[in-house]
Amino acid sequence: MTFPLKSKFAAISAVQLICTALTSGQTRVNPQAEAMAHFSERVTAYLALQKKVEGKLSSQKETNDPERIKAHIANLAEGIRLARADAKAGDVFNGAAEQFRQIIREDAKDRSVRDAFAAMQEVPSRTPPRVNAAYPETAALATVPPLILKRLQQLPEGVEYRFMGRDLILRDTKANLIVDLLAGAVPTVGR
Repeated sequence: MTFPLKSKFAAISAVQLICTALTSGQTRVNPQAEAMAHFSERVTAYLALQKKVEGKLSSQKETNDPERIKAHIANLAEGIRLARADAKAGDVFNGAAEQFRQIIREDAKDRSVRDAFAAMQEVPSRTPPRVNAAYPETAALATVPPLILKRLQQLPEGVEYRFMGRDLILRDTKANLIVDLLAGAVPTVGR
């Protein structure tokens, strides 16, 4: 049995319409973009908490008195710790952790051993980081190399990326706290 050409096109069009109707309810999302969007949402939620805690503190007038500045930072940090008493490593990086590791691994592949060593020279490594712990006062605030920073998710003011040993951390710049950490983010030499 043969069908006229017009009927074949009508049948094909009908099948295409049915397939389109069935898949139109399914939104296709790039899982990596979705993971980074959720990471950004968690960072934003943290900053909202930071602001809320800071709003409860007695207002700090501009001062050059180091003791008053330290006291304000300590009070802010303590308030955030109390509000995040159950915080643990990976709460913020969460589903985006592997993407962060991949970005750092790719950067390491593009660097010579000498460049990689130089980039990590100032990175503090003696104190293992912990979520809600203060960033060590005596530790250098080694900057994340610009080429890595350019590839990482951009952060709003109030938090920054830092390396501590082989770990990537999110640091609260107002409270000097470790917000989250990604253990083993920096590959060992030879990987």
